[in-house]
Amino acid sequence: MTEILVRAIARGEVREHVASFAQLHGVRPEEFDADFMDWWFFQNPTHDGLLSGAFDGDKLVGYVGFAAQHLRVEGRRVSAAILSSAFTHPDYRGKGLFQRLIRFLVEAAGARGHEAVFGWPNETALRIYLGRLGFSAMFSVDRSARPVSWGPLGARFGAPGVFAATCVGAAFDRMLPLRLGRYRYEVGPPGEEEWQGFMARVLADSDCVLERPHAYVRWRLSRPRREYIEVRILDEGHTLRGWAAARLPIPGEPQRLHVGDFLVAPRSRGAPRALFAACAMEARRHSLEQVYTIARSARIGGSLASLGFLSRRSTTPIVAIATSNADLSLYRRWEYRDADMDMF
Repeated sequence: MTEILVRAIARGEVREHVASFAQLHGVRPEEFDADFMDWWFFQNPTHDGLLSGAFDGDKLVGYVGFAAQHLRVEGRRVSAAILSSAFTHPDYRGKGLFQRLIRFLVEAAGARGHEAVFGWPNETALRIYLGRLGFSAMFSVDRSARPVSWGPLGARFGAPGVFAATCVGAAFDRMLPLRLGRYRYEVGPPGEEEWQGFMARVLADSDCVLERPHAYVRWRLSRPRREYIEVRILDEGHTLRGWAAARLPIPGEPQRLHVGDFLVAPRSRGAPRALFAACAMEARRHSLEQVYTIARSARIGGSLASLGFLSRRSTTPIVAIATSNADLSLYRRWEYRDADMDMF
């Protein structure tokens, strides 16, 4: 084995190393999603993503990257790097390669002016992040779901099970109803001016939240091989009060509407209920069984619980490291959403 070199991977190199990327992912080259890598690391409107690789001679034996995102923290605009897609070759594990890759990215992020680096590791990587790399555990998130079609929950018990589940679901829906109330909903993207006014109200009401400029949202919902819908609720004056972006399932996934991003304007009474009522209607329209989302703050979690969502806590937390003297405690207030990382 020659000395391992860790360096940035240029956009044009991704296609050249498809076979190696595929091997790291454990798939055939024709199954590897190079379009996603190009989209996530190189097409982000912030134009500041980074993909790094570890090379043993000409052989790619590991890689990880980050996408740049902007957050508003107590009214201050900051830039952060979101880690994504960490893979190392089995023959090179246990040799400190993963640590070298992460340290390379943290140093590069600091040089580019990113205040902090965030990631959501699995249980194995978590010990390395916290123990050897100096990251801090920030917060865990809740995965929440609400059935909109109850019969399938009892399908394993045949027709009696379907009947029983349907009856239970009907009672549940009466106790915790989803309804539009005074709002109406539309499906489709908001206009740029409408979006800017809506986001200005959301940002003014948040201590720590990801910025979502119109161009960023349009890019975020253009991920290759995914189909998204956008749900908007409007008041009597046709003002946008709530917005959700949801992904339809791909083959092999649970039959759920994956609400990966949602925002409600402040002082919009009943808007969360109306927004998720609209999402439930869209789930039924697409013959899906549930509405699923991720959120982390107690305020949002409590709101979802009151809407009949059942939640479970993530097994690992979001982790972070400051590249400067940033106060990471401020990020504990982050109104985290699924789309803030690379899951949606």
